[in-house]
Order: sequence, then C-alpha cells, then structure tokens
Amino acid sequence: MNMCCYSRIRLYLLISISLLLVRLSVLPFTLMLDPAGDAQHAGRQIEDCLERGITLQFAEKLKEEVERKHGINVFITRVPGETLEPLQNANYANRLDVDFYLSVHFYKEKEVFPRMYLFTFSYRDDFAIKKPDLYFYPYDKAHLIHINKTQRIAEIIKNLFLEDAYKKKCKFEGIISLPFRPLVGIKAPALAIELGLKQKNDWKNYLDDFTTMISNVITQEKNEQIL
Repeated sequence: MNMCCYSRIRLYLLISISLLLVRLSVLPFTLMLDPAGDAQHAGRQIEDCLERGITLQFAEKLKEEVERKHGINVFITRVPGETLEPLQNANYANRLDVDFYLSVHFYKEKEVFPRMYLFTFSYRDDFAIKKPDLYFYPYDKAHLIHINKTQRIAEIIKNLFLEDAYKKKCKFEGIISLPFRPLVGIKAPALAIELGLKQKNDWKNYLDDFTTMISNVITQEKNEQIL
C-alpha cells in the first residue's frame, strides 16, 4: 500500500472520529433531581436542620455544577415551600421525558462511618411481568419500560463508589430493589440514593462525587445512543 493510500485512510479516520465527537457533544440529555421532602413532609432531623432543607440545598448546588460542566438541562422537582401532590414528580418527569431521575435522601448517621444505599424500584417479580415494547404500562409498572437501562446505571454508580478513593468517604451498602415510593410511576431510568451525614453540612463533601457520578452516567448513556 503506497503513502497516498495511508494518508487517505488516516484522513478518513480523523474525519470519522471528529464526526463521532461532534455527535457525542450535541446529543441531548435531561436530568431531574428530586430532593426528598416538601412543605408537608419535613423528613428526618440532622442536628438543628431538617432533611427537606438539606436535600434542596444539595440539589441546587448539584444542578449548578452539572449544568456548568456539561451544559445539559437539569430540573429540580420542587421549590422551597411547595407541597407535592401524589405522582406529581412522576408526571413532571414523564412530561419532560427526562433521561435520568435521581432522588436524594439524607439521614443522621449514627455509625462511625457514613453509609450509602442505592435504591431501584421493583416488585421483585419484574422478570415475570415484563411486557413487549408496545404494551401499555400502568403507572405502577412504568419502571419496566427502561428497567435494563436502570440496572445498567445502578451498576455504574455502584462501581464508582466501590473505588478505593470513595471507600474512604462512605460505605456503599449495595443496590436495594423494592417498591420505593419516591420512584413510582417514572418512565425514565430512576434511582434513589440515601446517604448518612454525620453533620448537617457534610453534604458539601459529596458534591464533587455526585457530579462525577452523573458525568459517568451521561457519558455511558450518550455512548449507548450513538451505538
């Protein structure tokens, strides 16, 4: 093969890679953050603060970081003083057709080392009731629509927090599948994280970690869209 052919192949490869990178950068991605609690549900007490206030602070800061880093659309399910109606968050997420839904919960950690739990919505019989793609899913089975993608994202998060760098900050207790009410009725891949805080401001220690976690999810999902 002569030098001209090598140059042509190299040019084609560079063009292909460039087009792939451009496509990857413009693929849309929408994230919805659900800070636990509302005006009627204060949540658990952490020192002199309530869970609903801490989760909202965290969600607002996380939204800023993710939007700054990725330029994507990030929505928060509530504002201060708002009372949520049943299935309001699910309707909101489904109407916007979000790509990923993350519900964040904090509690006062009494153990020496903070713990983290990752929840997926499941009746534990999903393998038996999954329907064909064109099947109409009632709201309480909406999680089945993207169940495989949800499980894939859960593995991404698990693998991240099992890395040595993160083991020093919290103990990842695993993926728990149950009918977790904050996730009911959501069509998009939806997960909930419950994290123990020793002190009320400890959420700041996890802001970069959650930003990295979401970055990993975005990268994986955009790659899947391209393929």
